[in-house]
Amino acid sequence: MPQKHHCGRCRADIPNHQTWCDDCYYPGIDDDYAEYQALLDEGYSRIMAATMSGWQDPVEAGAYDE
Repeated sequence: MPQKHHCGRCRADIPNHQTWCDDCYYPGIDDDYAEYQALLDEGYSRIMAATMSGWQDPVEAGAYDE
């Protein structure tokens, strides 16, 4: 039984050969994700790292309650 593979951003089910689903993918997403991970490693909070790297906008990252 094949294991489920999930989008690295939204967790949607995707084919095993992909990292990102079609809805999340954009040119440069791999670089943004690498920068996000580097900022986390430096000790930034998830919200700060996400917004500083361009990985997510402040609302997506949870900076504001709606």
